[in-house]
Order: sequence, then structure tokens, then C-alpha cells
Amino acid sequence: MEPPELTPATYESGKKNRYRPPLPWGRIGLLVIFVAMIVGGYVWRQRTRADALRDRMRDTYQTRVLPVTGGLSRLQARLEEQALSAKGGAANRLVDPDLRLSELHDDEVVYLRLRATDLQSEETLEAAIESMSDDAIGACLGLELIPMSKLSEVPKLLTEEWVEAAEATDDMMRLRVREEQLRTAIALELPKLAELRDADYFLLVVVQGKNRLDDPVDTFVWDLKEDRLLLRTRTENHGRLITVRSQIGPTGDNEEEAKGDPIVVADCSLAAHLKAQLGEPTMSLEGSD
Repeated sequence: MEPPELTPATYESGKKNRYRPPLPWGRIGLLVIFVAMIVGGYVWRQRTRADALRDRMRDTYQTRVLPVTGGLSRLQARLEEQALSAKGGAANRLVDPDLRLSELHDDEVVYLRLRATDLQSEETLEAAIESMSDDAIGACLGLELIPMSKLSEVPKLLTEEWVEAAEATDDMMRLRVREEQLRTAIALELPKLAELRDADYFLLVVVQGKNRLDDPVDTFVWDLKEDRLLLRTRTENHGRLITVRSQIGPTGDNEEEAKGDPIVVADCSLAAHLKAQLGEPTMSLEGSD
């Protein structure tokens, strides 16, 4: 008797639930596509708005801020060039007869004081600009001088680096906040920088030695509007003092100590000699002996 013929086994799935309707895959697919289109459209609109906001910030910076900050950089380079031209000293005296320091109260006067050795190179000059300390020369001349280092002190919010960092986001909230910060900085800080950019005069004091107490001092004044040297002269203390009271130097209850501060006295003595050379009235000079 022959064995029965074998047949391969087959998998029998469970019986279908005749009461469960089939999933509407077509409708689900359409819904997914619709949602994706909405999300994609939102993302595209947000990116478009962010690009427009970035363009607006960039345009604001280039049209309003850059002309001022760029002008400050050009002015600083120009004044550094003029300072380096003074390394020859002021032995050859030059005085413009129309120059009156007493008439510069309402003008913007940039000021730099350094030693002759600081004029050896651009590097030593820049170091001297940054390290210049306060003195009484401006107060004794009756002028409110602007330290040259102020030309490079641009607020962070008005720098190219800050704008580039502010643009590096697609977040509309952050972009709006940064645009408002830029507008505020423009309103509060830019007018001050514009005044510096449009400075009227440059006063340079070069000490021909270690200190202005004992060594000759060369003074230069440039008219920045006309790009013209108005004054080149050398002054010295010659042991003569001026009785003054200044905010520069020692202050407090002891007026005699403040009045006799040697640096303040030397600065005011130099200022008086300088005004005398220009034919202007000065404070009375007293002999040191």
C-alpha cells in the first residue's frame, strides 16, 4: 500500500472581523499631505518674514550706522597720521594769527597727549592713545577736550559683529528684539558718535622727555574742517607756577594740597604759556622762588 501524498503546510490567518470596516488609507494620505502643506507654508512664511526683517536691519545699519562708525575710523586714521607727522618736533614755530583757544568752547576738540618716543611707530602710537591718562590741560585752557581713545569706543550694539550675530537666527521673536535694540542704540548713542565724527579741531601735546614737569612740551593744533595746521609751538615751565584749583589731581578738604599738586600746576603753567604765545589773556604767573 503506497503512502499518502504529502502536501506543503500553509499559514492560515485568523478570520477577518467582518464587522470592522477597512481603514480609509486614501483619506489619511490626503490629510497627511494637507497638514504637511500647512506646516511647510508656515515655515516658508516665517523664513520669508525673517529674511525681510534681517534685510531691514542690515539696511538700517548700512544707511544710518555705518556712515558714522566708518567716519570715526577714517577720522582716527587721519589723526594718527597727523600725530606721526609731529615726530619732527615744534622747533620751527607756527602760529595762525586768527587762532583763539578761548573761542573754542563750543567746538569739538579731540585731544591726545603722549611722549615723543610714542611716535616711533603706529604700534607705539596706538598704545599711547589707549593708555593716555587724565590731565588738567583742558581745564586750564577752559576747554572740554575729547580724548582720542573715544573715537574707537563704539557701543557693541552698533558694531558689524553684533549685527552679524543678530542676523544668525530665524526666530522672529529674537529678531524683533534685536531690531528694537538696534533702534534704541541708534536713538541714544549714534548722535554722540556723529558729534565725534564731525570734530572741529585736534590738539596734540608731545612731551619731549620723560615728564611735562621738567621737559619741553610741543603743542600742535589742526583745523579739521579746513585740514590745516594752525599751531606748532614749544613751551616749557621755566620754574614758574600758577596758583590754581583743579578737579584733576588731589581733592578733598585740604585745598592747599590740591592747589599745590605739581602735575596740575605744571599743566596750568603750560596752558598759560600757550595762551600767552597766542596773545590771549592768561592767569597771573608767580615765580617759584
